[in-house]
Amino acid sequence: MIITGYPFCGEPDLPRVLALIQRMPLACRHALDFPWRLSSPAIQEGRDAAFWEDENGRVVGFAAWQIYWAALDFYILPGPTAKQVEAKLFSWAEARFRELDNERGRPLPYWVECRDDDYERLQLVKAQGFMLEDDDSYVLFQHALDKLAPIPMLAEGFTLRPLLGEQEVAAYAELHRLAFESASMNSAWRARSLRTPQYRAELDLVISGPDGSPVAFCVGWFNPERQVAQIEPIGVHHDFRRRGFARTLLLEILHRVKSLGAVSAFIEPFADNVPIHATCEAVDFRRIHTIRRLGKWLTQPV
Repeated sequence: MIITGYPFCGEPDLPRVLALIQRMPLACRHALDFPWRLSSPAIQEGRDAAFWEDENGRVVGFAAWQIYWAALDFYILPGPTAKQVEAKLFSWAEARFRELDNERGRPLPYWVECRDDDYERLQLVKAQGFMLEDDDSYVLFQHALDKLAPIPMLAEGFTLRPLLGEQEVAAYAELHRLAFESASMNSAWRARSLRTPQYRAELDLVISGPDGSPVAFCVGWFNPERQVAQIEPIGVHHDFRRRGFARTLLLEILHRVKSLGAVSAFIEPFADNVPIHATCEAVDFRRIHTIRRLGKWLTQPV
């Protein structure tokens, strides 16, 4: 069977690539929140992502170097084309990694992520030479949604509400940068995420302060066929922490996805993010998996 590769060029290719990713098992990374990652600015340029089609025009593979997370996201449709796609996908990735090393003038290791129970993926990436162990990792917390605590009341002057669409993306982007102490988020990225097929405005929540501007945020992604939801991202402005805003947002999202038909929800914070771990456990999330990061050098450092 003939397999052909193409650069991924953002929104025009998005529905077909998402159709592939939604067919992947949940153990595969980012099967629910991938619209968020595909909306990032670097991916729109057509150099850091590619997809592969079979001779019938069906997308059977996708890969993206996610510079903001320093990870290679990849998806290979199981079946007769898998080995051929695997070879083409990792060949493309290695070529892109070498380009990146040359462009920056120094080599860096490149990383993939694997859930601890995804043995097939672990075996595959190790066979491709990803053997370095990274200190950074993630923890998967899951909530069964069978029993939910009531949503706490907010202090006077604060309001929990949906994001006000594109008119509020600039304010959101500024808050996101402050909450995560990162310059990566911008208005264009946030606006693109609102146009993805899986986006639900009722799961895009903020807490606004007395002046109406957002001070905390939480986004949910829900797949009705799988009856599962994911929370990504959640953050609070550093001046408004220790007020229970993250707990309130988590419980509000959990109640909302349950009403939509979800039977479970999960969140994947960094392993060293102790405050969000405590908040998750306070609302009855259970820690069930670790996500490992495995890396390799394409060019050995001098």
